[in-house]
Amino acid sequence: HKVDFTGEGVGISKNFKIEIPIPYSKHSISQSDIDAVADCLHHNPITQGKLVTQFESEIAEMVDSKGAVASNSATSSLHLACLSLNVQKGDLVWTTPLSFVASANAALMCGAKVDFVDVNSETGNICPELLEQKVYKAKKNNTLPKVLIVVHFTGLPCNMEKISQICRKHKIKIIEDAAHALGSKQNNHLIGYCEYSDITVFSLHPAKIITSAEGGLATSQDPILLEKMRRLSSHGISRSTDPNEPWKYDMLDLGYNYRMSYLHAALGLSQLKTINNFVQRRKEIAL
Repeated sequence: HKVDFTGEGVGISKNFKIEIPIPYSKHSISQSDIDAVADCLHHNPITQGKLVTQFESEIAEMVDSKGAVASNSATSSLHLACLSLNVQKGDLVWTTPLSFVASANAALMCGAKVDFVDVNSETGNICPELLEQKVYKAKKNNTLPKVLIVVHFTGLPCNMEKISQICRKHKIKIIEDAAHALGSKQNNHLIGYCEYSDITVFSLHPAKIITSAEGGLATSQDPILLEKMRRLSSHGISRSTDPNEPWKYDMLDLGYNYRMSYLHAALGLSQLKTINNFVQRRKEIAL
Protein backbone atom coordinates (compact mmCIF):
# COMPACT_ATOMS: atom_id res chain seq x y z
CA HIS A 1 0.00 0.00 0.00
CA LYS A 2 0.99 3.61 -0.37
CA VAL A 3 2.51 5.04 2.78
CA ASP A 4 1.28 8.55 3.53
CA PHE A 5 4.00 10.39 5.41
CA THR A 6 3.17 13.55 7.30
CA GLY A 7 5.01 16.73 8.22
CA GLU A 8 8.62 16.63 9.28
CA GLY A 9 8.47 13.41 11.27
CA VAL A 10 10.91 10.75 10.16
CA GLY A 11 9.11 7.42 9.86
CA ILE A 12 5.78 8.82 11.02
CA SER A 13 2.91 7.51 8.93
CA LYS A 14 -0.86 7.75 9.10
CA ASN A 15 -0.91 4.03 8.41
CA PHE A 16 1.14 3.03 11.43
CA LYS A 17 1.02 3.85 15.11
CA ILE A 18 4.39 4.92 16.49
CA GLU A 19 4.50 5.70 20.21
CA ILE A 20 7.67 7.85 20.19
CA PRO A 21 8.12 9.71 16.89
CA ILE A 22 11.60 10.81 15.89
CA PRO A 23 11.44 14.49 14.86
CA TYR A 24 13.31 15.71 11.81
CA SER A 25 14.25 18.81 13.74
CA LYS A 26 13.69 20.29 17.17
CA HIS A 27 14.10 24.04 17.36
CA SER A 28 14.81 25.95 20.55
CA ILE A 29 12.53 28.94 21.19
CA SER A 30 12.95 31.08 24.29
CA GLN A 31 10.55 33.50 25.92
CA SER A 32 12.68 36.32 24.48
CA ASP A 33 12.06 34.94 20.99
CA ILE A 34 8.32 34.83 21.65
CA ASP A 35 8.34 38.38 23.02
CA ALA A 36 10.25 39.67 19.99
CA VAL A 37 7.67 38.26 17.57
CA ALA A 38 4.72 39.35 19.74
CA ASP A 39 6.09 42.88 19.83
CA CYS A 40 5.86 43.01 16.04
CA LEU A 41 2.24 41.95 16.13
CA HIS A 42 1.42 44.65 18.67
CA HIS A 43 3.51 47.58 17.54
CA ASN A 44 5.29 47.12 14.22
CA PRO A 45 4.68 46.31 10.56
CA ILE A 46 4.69 42.60 9.76
CA THR A 47 5.98 42.71 6.19
CA GLN A 48 9.11 44.75 5.43
CA GLY A 49 10.79 47.14 7.82
CA LYS A 50 13.91 48.21 9.63
CA LEU A 51 14.33 44.91 11.51
CA VAL A 52 15.07 43.14 8.23
CA THR A 53 17.82 45.65 7.48
CA GLN A 54 19.11 45.36 11.05
CA PHE A 55 19.20 41.57 10.78
CA GLU A 56 21.15 41.78 7.52
CA SER A 57 23.59 44.28 9.06
CA GLU A 58 24.24 42.15 12.14
CA ILE A 59 24.89 39.03 10.07
CA ALA A 60 27.25 40.96 7.79
CA GLU A 61 29.09 42.38 10.79
CA MET A 62 29.35 38.93 12.40
CA VAL A 63 30.93 37.26 9.34
CA ASP A 64 32.77 40.43 8.24
CA SER A 65 31.23 40.55 4.76
CA LYS A 66 30.43 43.69 2.77
CA GLY A 67 26.74 43.00 3.28
CA ALA A 68 23.94 40.47 3.54
CA VAL A 69 20.61 39.97 1.77
CA ALA A 70 17.80 38.26 3.66
CA SER A 71 15.12 36.24 1.89
CA ASN A 72 12.17 33.99 2.64
CA SER A 73 14.22 30.78 2.33
CA ALA A 74 17.70 29.48 1.63
CA THR A 75 16.35 28.03 -1.62
CA SER A 76 15.37 31.54 -2.67
CA SER A 77 18.81 32.80 -1.66
CA LEU A 78 20.52 30.09 -3.72
CA HIS A 79 18.35 31.03 -6.70
CA LEU A 80 19.24 34.71 -6.23
CA ALA A 81 22.93 33.79 -6.00
CA CYS A 82 22.77 31.90 -9.29
CA LEU A 83 20.86 34.71 -10.98
CA SER A 84 23.31 37.36 -9.77
CA LEU A 85 26.15 35.32 -11.31
CA ASN A 86 24.21 35.27 -14.61
CA VAL A 87 23.51 31.55 -14.61
CA GLN A 88 21.14 30.97 -17.52
CA LYS A 89 19.90 28.48 -20.07
CA GLY A 90 22.74 26.55 -21.66
CA ASP A 91 25.13 27.06 -18.73
CA LEU A 92 26.53 24.23 -16.66
CA VAL A 93 26.61 24.23 -12.85
CA TRP A 94 28.39 21.65 -10.73
CA THR A 95 27.51 20.74 -7.16
CA THR A 96 27.64 17.81 -4.77
CA PRO A 97 25.30 14.81 -4.93
CA LEU A 98 25.28 14.71 -1.10
CA SER A 99 22.92 17.58 -0.32
CA PHE A 100 19.29 18.64 -0.24
CA VAL A 101 17.69 19.10 -3.66
CA ALA A 102 17.81 22.90 -3.40
CA SER A 103 21.56 22.98 -4.12
CA ALA A 104 20.94 21.65 -7.63
CA ASN A 105 17.43 23.04 -8.12
CA ALA A 106 18.63 26.64 -7.85
CA ALA A 107 20.65 26.15 -11.03
CA LEU A 108 17.86 24.23 -12.76
CA MET A 109 15.47 27.09 -12.03
CA CYS A 110 17.80 29.32 -14.06
CA GLY A 111 17.61 26.91 -16.99
CA ALA A 112 21.13 25.56 -16.48
CA LYS A 113 22.23 21.96 -16.58
CA VAL A 114 23.62 20.31 -13.45
CA ASP A 115 26.42 17.82 -12.96
CA PHE A 116 27.98 16.47 -9.79
CA VAL A 117 31.42 16.27 -8.20
CA ASP A 118 31.95 13.30 -5.89
CA VAL A 119 32.67 13.73 -2.19
CA ASN A 120 35.33 12.65 0.24
CA SER A 121 33.98 9.63 2.14
CA GLU A 122 35.34 10.90 5.48
CA THR A 123 34.00 14.47 5.35
CA GLY A 124 30.99 14.27 3.04
CA ASN A 125 32.33 17.36 1.29
CA ILE A 126 33.38 17.82 -2.34
CA CYS A 127 36.77 16.19 -2.85
CA PRO A 128 39.31 18.70 -4.24
CA GLU A 129 41.30 15.97 -5.97
CA LEU A 130 38.24 14.61 -7.77
CA LEU A 131 37.19 18.18 -8.61
CA GLU A 132 40.58 18.83 -10.18
CA GLN A 133 40.33 15.67 -12.26
CA LYS A 134 36.83 16.58 -13.43
CA VAL A 135 37.90 20.12 -14.33
CA TYR A 136 40.84 18.76 -16.35
CA LYS A 137 38.54 16.52 -18.38
CA ALA A 138 35.92 19.25 -18.80
CA LYS A 139 38.48 21.71 -20.11
CA LYS A 140 39.58 19.24 -22.77
CA ASN A 141 35.93 18.77 -23.80
CA ASN A 142 35.09 22.48 -23.54
CA THR A 143 32.45 21.73 -20.90
CA LEU A 144 33.66 23.74 -17.91
CA PRO A 145 30.90 24.94 -15.56
CA LYS A 146 30.07 28.59 -14.98
CA VAL A 147 29.49 28.02 -11.26
CA LEU A 148 30.43 25.47 -8.62
CA ILE A 149 28.05 25.20 -5.64
CA VAL A 150 29.88 23.63 -2.70
CA VAL A 151 28.03 22.38 0.37
CA HIS A 152 29.52 22.46 3.85
CA PHE A 153 28.07 19.12 4.88
CA THR A 154 26.71 19.14 8.47
CA GLY A 155 28.39 22.51 8.92
CA LEU A 156 31.92 21.19 8.34
CA PRO A 157 33.62 23.58 5.89
CA CYS A 158 34.98 22.24 2.62
CA ASN A 159 38.65 22.75 1.77
CA MET A 160 37.81 26.12 0.27
CA GLU A 161 41.38 27.26 -0.31
CA LYS A 162 42.15 24.28 -2.54
CA ILE A 163 38.76 24.40 -4.27
CA SER A 164 39.20 28.11 -4.93
CA GLN A 165 42.66 27.59 -6.46
CA ILE A 166 41.19 25.09 -8.91
CA CYS A 167 38.16 27.19 -9.82
CA ARG A 168 39.82 30.60 -10.09
CA LYS A 169 42.35 29.18 -12.52
CA HIS A 170 39.49 28.34 -14.87
CA LYS A 171 37.25 31.34 -14.04
CA ILE A 172 34.61 29.21 -12.34
CA LYS A 173 32.49 31.18 -9.88
CA ILE A 174 31.83 29.67 -6.43
CA ILE A 175 28.70 29.67 -4.29
CA GLU A 176 28.97 28.27 -0.77
CA ASP A 177 25.80 26.46 0.29
CA ALA A 178 26.37 26.97 3.99
CA ALA A 179 22.86 26.03 5.09
CA HIS A 180 24.24 24.22 8.15
CA ALA A 181 27.38 26.32 8.64
CA LEU A 182 26.35 29.62 10.25
CA GLY A 183 28.93 30.05 13.01
CA SER A 184 31.49 27.66 11.47
CA LYS A 185 35.07 28.89 11.02
CA GLN A 186 37.86 28.33 8.52
CA ASN A 187 41.28 30.03 8.55
CA ASN A 188 40.26 32.36 11.40
CA HIS A 189 37.23 33.63 9.46
CA LEU A 190 33.62 32.72 9.93
CA ILE A 191 31.93 31.06 6.97
CA GLY A 192 30.18 33.88 5.12
CA TYR A 193 33.33 35.99 4.87
CA CYS A 194 33.62 34.73 1.28
CA GLU A 195 37.40 34.64 1.28
CA TYR A 196 37.34 31.88 -1.32
CA SER A 197 33.92 32.32 -2.90
CA ASP A 198 31.67 34.86 -4.57
CA ILE A 199 28.55 34.30 -2.45
CA THR A 200 27.67 32.34 0.69
CA VAL A 201 24.12 31.22 1.47
CA PHE A 202 22.75 30.34 4.92
CA SER A 203 19.49 28.69 5.94
CA LEU A 204 17.26 29.76 8.83
CA HIS A 205 15.02 26.68 8.76
CA PRO A 206 14.25 25.23 12.24
CA ALA A 207 16.74 22.39 11.65
CA LYS A 208 19.60 24.87 11.27
CA ILE A 209 21.82 26.74 13.75
CA ILE A 210 19.35 29.56 14.39
CA THR A 211 15.86 29.89 12.96
CA SER A 212 13.52 32.56 11.71
CA ALA A 213 10.86 29.85 11.09
CA GLU A 214 11.69 30.07 7.38
CA GLY A 215 14.36 32.24 5.85
CA GLY A 216 17.66 32.53 4.04
CA LEU A 217 20.66 34.84 3.94
CA ALA A 218 23.26 35.55 1.28
CA THR A 219 26.57 37.29 2.00
CA SER A 220 29.30 38.55 -0.32
CA GLN A 221 32.29 40.86 -0.53
CA ASP A 222 31.03 42.17 -3.89
CA PRO A 223 28.65 45.17 -3.56
CA ILE A 224 27.43 44.66 -7.13
CA LEU A 225 26.33 41.08 -6.42
CA LEU A 226 24.69 42.16 -3.17
CA GLU A 227 22.73 44.91 -4.89
CA LYS A 228 21.63 42.61 -7.69
CA MET A 229 20.41 39.95 -5.24
CA ARG A 230 18.57 42.59 -3.22
CA ARG A 231 16.87 43.98 -6.31
CA LEU A 232 15.92 40.57 -7.69
CA SER A 233 14.47 39.57 -4.31
CA SER A 234 11.98 42.43 -4.55
CA HIS A 235 10.48 42.14 -8.04
CA GLY A 236 13.56 43.60 -9.75
CA ILE A 237 12.56 47.04 -8.52
CA SER A 238 14.96 49.90 -7.78
CA ARG A 239 13.84 52.87 -5.66
CA SER A 240 17.12 54.77 -5.92
CA THR A 241 16.36 56.54 -9.17
CA ASP A 242 15.29 59.86 -7.61
CA PRO A 243 16.12 60.62 -3.95
CA ASN A 244 13.81 63.63 -4.02
CA GLU A 245 10.82 61.47 -4.90
CA PRO A 246 11.26 58.24 -2.86
CA TRP A 247 7.81 56.93 -3.82
CA LYS A 248 8.99 56.40 -7.39
CA TYR A 249 10.52 53.15 -8.54
CA ASP A 250 11.75 51.53 -11.73
CA MET A 251 11.61 47.86 -12.62
CA LEU A 252 15.10 47.06 -13.87
CA ASP A 253 14.89 43.26 -13.94
CA LEU A 254 12.28 40.52 -13.94
CA GLY A 255 12.53 39.70 -10.25
CA TYR A 256 10.78 37.69 -7.56
CA ASN A 257 8.99 38.21 -4.27
CA TYR A 258 11.66 36.57 -2.13
CA ARG A 259 11.69 39.18 0.63
CA MET A 260 11.93 38.32 4.32
CA SER A 261 9.10 39.60 6.49
CA TYR A 262 9.46 41.77 9.58
CA LEU A 263 8.15 38.94 11.74
CA HIS A 264 10.74 36.47 10.51
CA ALA A 265 13.54 39.01 10.97
CA ALA A 266 12.41 39.67 14.55
CA LEU A 267 12.72 35.99 15.41
CA GLY A 268 16.04 35.72 13.58
CA LEU A 269 17.50 38.70 15.42
CA SER A 270 16.42 37.31 18.76
CA GLN A 271 17.91 33.89 17.98
CA LEU A 272 21.15 35.49 16.79
CA LYS A 273 21.81 36.72 20.32
CA THR A 274 22.28 33.12 21.48
CA ILE A 275 24.04 31.67 18.44
CA ASN A 276 27.28 31.03 20.35
CA ASN A 277 25.38 28.91 22.87
CA PHE A 278 23.70 26.95 20.08
CA VAL A 279 27.02 26.29 18.34
CA GLN A 280 28.70 25.24 21.58
CA ARG A 281 25.87 22.86 22.45
CA ARG A 282 26.05 21.22 19.00
CA LYS A 283 29.80 20.74 19.47
CA GLU A 284 29.19 19.10 22.85
CA ILE A 285 26.66 16.70 21.36
CA ALA A 286 28.94 15.89 18.41
CA LEU A 287 31.86 15.09 20.69
